[in-house]
Amino acid sequence: MLSIKTFEDRYNSNKKFHHVNMLGFKFRVANNKRSKKLSNKIFYSTSRGIVFNLIPSRYLCLITK
Repeated sequence: MLSIKTFEDRYNSNKKFHHVNMLGFKFRVANNKRSKKLSNKIFYSTSRGIVFNLIPSRYLCLITK
């Protein structure tokens, strides 16, 4: 079973949060528009979670905290 709920940030309409429930595993993903890539790495870790740096104009962050 797959369930995805999408929410927009209250202060920034470019930022979206996705709450995903896949086969009982629950996790959150944040995505946000950006003007340019800050890093050439495909994956990197921040204090918030793991960032997937695949799309040039957006970033995806798997929120682990």
